[in-house]
Amino acid sequence: MKLPRCLLPLLIVSVSIRLVAAERLPIEDFAKEPEASRVRLSPDGLSIAFLRNYSGLPVLHVSEIGKKSWRLDLGEANLVNGASKSVASFEWISNQRLVVTTAVWDMLNGVLALDRNGDHAVPISGYEDDKIAVSGPKFFGREIIHRFYDKEQSILMLDRHEDASGAPNRPDIVTIHTEDGRMGDRVKNPGEVGSWGVDGNGVARLGILSHGELSGVIYRENEKAPWRTILPLENRKGQLRTVGFDSAHDKIFVAALTKEQRWTVFPLDPATGVMGEPLLSNAEYDIVPDHFTPSLDGLALAAPIFSPKRDALLGIRFVTDAPRVQWFDPAFANRQRAVDRILPDTVNILVDISLDGKKMLWFAFSDQDPGVYYLADEEGKTFKALAARMPWIKPAKMAPMLAINYKARDGLVVHGFLTVPAGHQPKDLPLVVMPHGGPWVRDVWGFDPLVELIANRGYAVLQMNYRGSPGYGEELYQNARRQIGGKIQDDIEDATRWAIAAGVADPKRIAIFGNSYGGYSALFALGHNPELYRCGISLAGVTDWSAFLEKSDVAEYKQASSYWREQLGDPEKDKELLRSASPVNFADKITAPVLIVQGKEDRRVPPDQARRMISALEKAGHKPESLFIAGLGHTFGREKNRIEIYKTVVTFLEKQLGPGVE
Repeated sequence: MKLPRCLLPLLIVSVSIRLVAAERLPIEDFAKEPEASRVRLSPDGLSIAFLRNYSGLPVLHVSEIGKKSWRLDLGEANLVNGASKSVASFEWISNQRLVVTTAVWDMLNGVLALDRNGDHAVPISGYEDDKIAVSGPKFFGREIIHRFYDKEQSILMLDRHEDASGAPNRPDIVTIHTEDGRMGDRVKNPGEVGSWGVDGNGVARLGILSHGELSGVIYRENEKAPWRTILPLENRKGQLRTVGFDSAHDKIFVAALTKEQRWTVFPLDPATGVMGEPLLSNAEYDIVPDHFTPSLDGLALAAPIFSPKRDALLGIRFVTDAPRVQWFDPAFANRQRAVDRILPDTVNILVDISLDGKKMLWFAFSDQDPGVYYLADEEGKTFKALAARMPWIKPAKMAPMLAINYKARDGLVVHGFLTVPAGHQPKDLPLVVMPHGGPWVRDVWGFDPLVELIANRGYAVLQMNYRGSPGYGEELYQNARRQIGGKIQDDIEDATRWAIAAGVADPKRIAIFGNSYGGYSALFALGHNPELYRCGISLAGVTDWSAFLEKSDVAEYKQASSYWREQLGDPEKDKELLRSASPVNFADKITAPVLIVQGKEDRRVPPDQARRMISALEKAGHKPESLFIAGLGHTFGREKNRIEIYKTVVTFLEKQLGPGVE
């Protein structure tokens, strides 16, 4: 299994980067939709479902392995206010049927169930049900927590009361019969259950209580037994979460914090409420992060792995400097070793197991390889490639991603990645500093088309998981509270200064480029550290925090609005903090060239944020370059949108930084 090379802090070491000259590849190669993505195996192991580009949209396809396939045209066949629907997510609920969540731009639209050939489509929730009726949807559930594999194609979903009275963080459990869309039995929330645990038969038997900083657990032996409290509400330095039931070994697992304040998995005795020793722990990294689950191609990289019918906990996927896995089942540990011997140059992750356990879908990828899906057939004793995500990408021509860490000015160790142009050592390179969005998300080692494009043009790319990035313990996450314009930005500046001190970067040729919160960070850095950066790019960046908290989709949802105000600041109580951290208020300090890119349909960071920034820069005498894209929400959008964005970004970098290294 391939793992990332490491670059030690403040010391350039000799790293084994194969020095092969990299040709400039077409921008379209990096912007194209994958040939196949999010591949998933049917319960019988005979078919796969996946997304493939069709008429500019990622469209759901189903294929019998080695036989016929179907295209399910959800997007082109159905329009909402003139815009095509696309598939946001999907999953098999039986051998014949799937449940699909649709979206319009970056807004979730609804959920429907349909047969593998596209027939017998039944609306389940959201606007799939009533086509944007004025009165709103009757039910808008998105989360499936159990599949029954019965004749009515039934599933369990969470009802977060988005259409009625009730708190989103106090969900009920609802049975949905997908053959006709009927709602069946409901498990009512007894009052303070934030998350549920269901056993292999679909019976809700565990409830995680939450009340402010307090958490606890209720439990019942079966469907007819009364709920009883096995852990009272207490301040446990972090909310407990359900991980799952291991019926084969009669165990329950929950997520909780270790003494080092790292999230991991603990066994819980339902009779006594006593938690045992953690199954797996790491002094530096969370095993199952609380606030954000890193993923690649729709696959959760930090999650428990259960046998097909959730009879046993087989292992845990987790992320340190790269994705990893810990197997508890010896047979699966042996399977992992066998796959790693066949594919030694990639990280190889088990995606799906057929119900009979005889067929397994694997995903193999690396920092230079977008990934290939493989099918292992234990009965037929075969292991073959099913689908490559981006077969036109040649890994040998891609740039390696090095794991790095550095110390912030207050001594905090910050982790990140440095992608080095192919054929070059990490020395005296033009550099693009790329802070991630969020801020409560995390960069992960793996193939990133935009990063690879920039590296292919001869620029190194520096990414950092500044404080607030989940996965590095509760303290680092909480240290970011109300630190916009503060320590988060210090971490980004300190990463840039590390790259200069370590000799990685040519100090006269450094740009900063970010998307969403990263776009905000780029504008902030240009105003507060003008000596560090030759230019900057903000894609959908926040420019006025008070306006963002009052006029964006965040403001439309009470729970989301409350969380953002708690983490960032309140427009009334923290007016000065938000004012001083907003780039529109220090546009006169930004003297370096700026490119602003904005989607016209963005509801998370509305276009007015970009327009006000442009106006402020023009007033200060520093007119920026700008690009507004019709039909684009708070994402990179469709292939044609990405091509336009990527070309604009590359042209700007080459104009302001000069050409990258050959």
